[in-house]
Amino acid sequence: MALLAGCGVIGRPSDKQALVSTCIEDGRTESICKCEADALEKNLPPEIFKKIAQAIGREKQDQIEYLSSLPIEELLAFSAVTNDLEMCGNAAATEG
Repeated sequence: MALLAGCGVIGRPSDKQALVSTCIEDGRTESICKCEADALEKNLPPEIFKKIAQAIGREKQDQIEYLSSLPIEELLAFSAVTNDLEMCGNAAATEG
């Protein structure tokens, strides 16, 4: 059972689930939120993804303020995500 709990199956949601939930709470669609969370998880180093999930997904910190507080090397990691995030927004525009 402890192994399943660590994977987010029992109890606490996974990092990606936390980000998606917070995104939906902010009024965005589930499909956009899942797309963005997938893009972050796929493109960011695991330790940065975990930090972001903790701050934004679990602690509900403001995304812009949090990103502005990151050290430059962590902020630069986001350059790998921007194309995928833009594609999430473009896909949402064509849905509606």
